[in-house]
Amino acid sequence: MPAAKIDHPSIAILGVLTICAYGSWYYSFGVLLEPIQADTGWRESTLATSFSAGTILIGAFALFGGRLLDRAGHRPVFLIGGGIGTAALLLAASANSISTFFVGSALGLAAFGSLGFYHVTMTTAVRLNPDEPARAIAVLTIWGAFASAIFLPSAEWLQSEFGWRAAVRVLAGVAGVAFLIAALVLPSTAPVESTDRPSVLAVLASTVSAPAPRLFTIAVGFGGMAMSTMLVFQVPIMTAAGLGSATAASMAGLRGFFQLGGRLPLTPLVNWLGRDRALMVAFAAMTIGGALLAVAGNVPVSVAFAVVAGFGIGAFSPLQGMKGEQLFPRDRLGATMGVYGAVLLLVGSPGPILGGIILERTGDARWITFIVVAAAAIALTATALLSQLDDTRCHREPQHA
Repeated sequence: MPAAKIDHPSIAILGVLTICAYGSWYYSFGVLLEPIQADTGWRESTLATSFSAGTILIGAFALFGGRLLDRAGHRPVFLIGGGIGTAALLLAASANSISTFFVGSALGLAAFGSLGFYHVTMTTAVRLNPDEPARAIAVLTIWGAFASAIFLPSAEWLQSEFGWRAAVRVLAGVAGVAFLIAALVLPSTAPVESTDRPSVLAVLASTVSAPAPRLFTIAVGFGGMAMSTMLVFQVPIMTAAGLGSATAASMAGLRGFFQLGGRLPLTPLVNWLGRDRALMVAFAAMTIGGALLAVAGNVPVSVAFAVVAGFGIGAFSPLQGMKGEQLFPRDRLGATMGVYGAVLLLVGSPGPILGGIILERTGDARWITFIVVAAAAIALTATALLSQLDDTRCHREPQHA
């Protein structure tokens, strides 16, 4: 019997949306951090805190974004996310005070993230491809891997040629168009039919009420801390280690491109190792990548960082979706993935704040890599315990012919 086909045009639209949702501010902020500080004199720690505030808001709104996705479908989700996100970043681009910038930056990141990150686009891809959910997620995240490769060097070029304010306006406009196209062009999906609609608190409780979801929650949270800290400070860390800013931005973009290395071979990797062990490999690569980042002061080491960290982050995102789809019922997948989007960003948000404080206190961004390495190592440990738990459960269950 031939394998079911996936809807590639719809996944392509979701893929472009994912690229823009992540690339426009979540990834580009790290490139623009130093130019904004140099132009305005605003403190780096305050700017970094605006990013962390945005990730906290993503976490809070992701819970309700997932519920809205379950109840109303993706069209209103994308229209609201694109409208608010674009308006907020345009406000940030015009700001003459740090308070105005802080509000625009945080709200822009919150809207694009809570209503356009993977917890939304993966769930939409699964619902548009119900017979091939794992393949749909894998193909979508291959598209998403281009976000850093496209937006990091583009943001650096835009700010160097036209200034950071014009760069932010262009980034906001591109993302807004992507949200609008996805809302208007994607096939509509009916609201999820379910006789059991748990409350947000009940969905939250389900992620910590049993050992397996609890360990997965820890792994996702600390993986998010490692990832968000790396994304915000990878360019400043490489420049502190000795690279020029343009080269560092290019290496950060290369890291994004090498996320494909964690996604193209993902299906055979999961078939070989299983989802838990594949996730362990991803977190191990993020740990090693954090260590390499600390000494990425020349092109060979920075390329090694790009390859290893790119693989780890690239594999982490789809494996998170695949494991979530395995652990939880599909009729509440939007809400559940919203919870995990919240966990990833809420636990991850202190990382950039601590990084900004470390940078101000020491004057050397390389010390920030300790946060990346420690957080990724905790995620690796939690996933190893999860793998052992799953192995024990499988051995205890009776085998059927």
